[in-house]
Amino acid sequence: MTTTGGIAIPERPSAAELAAVRAHDAADTEACIAWYAAATGVSEDEIREAYQRLSEWHVPAAEG
Repeated sequence: MTTTGGIAIPERPSAAELAAVRAHDAADTEACIAWYAAATGVSEDEIREAYQRLSEWHVPAAEG
């Protein structure tokens, strides 16, 4: 197990651990989108579309 920033990261996470991380990341993303929309007046849908386009350009090595 590796520790990064005080967070334990298993060497080979289980499917449940990966699902938990993805759910947490999704919640963080939604919170950021809502904050940015409120701060800028840009619609949440427009921000999500831009975020989706950016994520299509960057695929983390862990996911192929």
